[in-house]
Amino acid sequence: MGAVKAVELGLAAGLALTRTALRAATGGPAGPAAVPLTCARGEARTVVADDGVALHAEVFGDPHAPVTVVLCHGYALSGASWCFQVPELARHARVVTWDQRGHGRSRRGPAAHATVDQLGRDLRAVLDQTTPRGPVVLAGHSMGGMTIMALAEQEPELFGTRVAATALLATSAEPVLGDLGLPRPGMRALHWVIPWALALLPRARVLSGPVRELTGALVPRHAFASEVPPPVAEFLVEQIGQTPLEVLADFFPQFRVHDKTAALAALERVDCLVLAGSDDVVTPPGNSEAIARAVPGADLVILPDAGHAFPLEHPAQVNAHLVALLRRHGRRRTA
Repeated sequence: MGAVKAVELGLAAGLALTRTALRAATGGPAGPAAVPLTCARGEARTVVADDGVALHAEVFGDPHAPVTVVLCHGYALSGASWCFQVPELARHARVVTWDQRGHGRSRRGPAAHATVDQLGRDLRAVLDQTTPRGPVVLAGHSMGGMTIMALAEQEPELFGTRVAATALLATSAEPVLGDLGLPRPGMRALHWVIPWALALLPRARVLSGPVRELTGALVPRHAFASEVPPPVAEFLVEQIGQTPLEVLADFFPQFRVHDKTAALAALERVDCLVLAGSDDVVTPPGNSEAIARAVPGADLVILPDAGHAFPLEHPAQVNAHLVALLRRHGRRRTA
């Protein structure tokens, strides 16, 4: 049996087992069918990374606001994943979203540069080229939180000077080894398939369909812990579906070697909010609790009935905590 055929069969098996489990859990078909959400568009900017890769950024809100919030999205998503947060935050601050390399409208760059460390350098380029002056609040979801930690490791002196506060949402300072909450048969199939798929994806376009189907089946299970409107779930599936498979393959190995625990010391110099979902199976609450223990004074909040994608699942709660962080910064700045 050829390698590509073997991977196709493995994906099919994983997909079938996953669908069966999802139907049993939900009483219906896996994955919603609805029109994706439409997000507001800001002033487009092009940021050039230190290796020449062009990154897409957007700016919202009052250009003269006293503070800028820079939002860093997660793996397989884009800056648009903050669509519920941007309008509220823009009432209180200038807001910058950006697409991580290879995601959204940013260019991919060399596969060897698909690292969390490079994302930290990309974030520095975003700061320099979109917000050269004034205090900044950094907020990162999942891989976006890792991006902030990478910057803290590379340039700790920025924290407490340029960077006034941070918010780390559904992320980890240690390797991410989550099992996506799948039943054991489905997880065994996926563990068998993923190493083969990651090696073959760049040259095996035939796998695109099965991988996309598997993504649509997995998202409702691992992203949300409560019922969300169908357009929200479909929006997330669409975000993931728009990320090139090669990019997913480039970044995936990073999560098993990621370790930025030493970088957390820099976050002690700023207000630090740590948000976790009580039922997150990708980065469980224990990951956030470990961050909070390493950052004395950090504000740890565990949202009930929340999965990994809680900025979309519980936007009002997330917005309230982010705005409270901005207000704390405002009071300190005034004092």
